[in-house]
Amino acid sequence: NWKTFENLCNKLSLPGVSELCESLGERMVMCPASHKDSMHGCYPGGMIEHCLEVASTMRKINDAMSLNLDTRSILKVALFHDVGRIGSVDEEMYIPQDSEWHREKLGQLYKFNESLSKMSVSHRSLSLLQSFGVSLTQEEWIAIQLAPGSHFEENRFYVGNEPTLALVLQQSKALVIHKSKHS
Repeated sequence: NWKTFENLCNKLSLPGVSELCESLGERMVMCPASHKDSMHGCYPGGMIEHCLEVASTMRKINDAMSLNLDTRSILKVALFHDVGRIGSVDEEMYIPQDSEWHREKLGQLYKFNESLSKMSVSHRSLSLLQSFGVSLTQEEWIAIQLAPGSHFEENRFYVGNEPTLALVLQQSKALVIHKSKHS
């Protein structure tokens, strides 16, 4: 999965992307997509797998519906919408759960790193991309911001005015997560 992810990043040939992958690559490879075993991608490599599946689904929706979204924008938002799950440039967001009770009773295989400042995943993703100088169009920025869904309080402002790219990202994420729960 990492080779595929890296190859797609190289196709973007954007300033900052290769630096981001080089600097955070090993952490990206090992990053889970979630912290509980009942959720999608709760294992090393889960985040990369999820992002690749979202990219594939976005491309299929774009083609099937003749939306004519820019392929580079699809790749950029699909591959990096969850990069914030890594944490900060220096620290992990998910750390292995050290409580046997939490692992056994609650299925929490990872816990949140308390030393990180509190941020949503989408805000952390946007912050990391900015740290590496990865430029985003306004539509791409909004798509990543809205990736968790318009039902979140911080995203309600955009309801009814979401760019098509954001809606396709949201639906692709939802389909990928739904599929993972039912397979």
